[in-house]
Amino acid sequence: MATCPSCDQPNPEGARFCNACASPLQTDERALGEERKIVTVVFVDLVGFTAQAERLDPEDVRGLLSPYHARVRAELERHGGTVEKFIGDAVMAVFGAPMAHEDDPERAVRAAFAIRDWVAEQPDLQVRIAVNTGEALVRQRRARRRDDVSSDARRDSVSGGAAGAGEGQGSADTGLGSG
Repeated sequence: MATCPSCDQPNPEGARFCNACASPLQTDERALGEERKIVTVVFVDLVGFTAQAERLDPEDVRGLLSPYHARVRAELERHGGTVEKFIGDAVMAVFGAPMAHEDDPERAVRAAFAIRDWVAEQPDLQVRIAVNTGEALVRQRRARRRDDVSSDARRDSVSGGAAGAGEGQGSADTGLGSG
């Protein structure tokens, strides 16, 4: 099944044009805008959130997550990152895609420091933050109202790094710690 690069509509095998928007279909994934880039990924999650959320009503969980997500997103975007996804209490952002800057690793670490400093002022929050730089396959895909960035994981799992990292640890790839 071929997916349209313009509207994400699935189309039958062998179709040369999208059945929904008539855009040309290409079968080569690389031709659909996928490229290898050096990116820096920031992963942030709340310590102990799963156990806490199991004891709360869904509205209370949303009440906790909404301001947390908003502040983390604001700090990541203020430093030039693109939030790729929210998964419960976890936030994953990419620096270096779709727009690359020569100082993306530094921007990512500065965003991580800003998040850490904000959390230090919050009496009931603790977070784990991982920052990792390396190669990833990055694909631009058109969404309804904006461009989304999708980066596939590289050899190292950033989320695994956050889960195992103690506070104040940086990635060996990035070479920057929070001291």
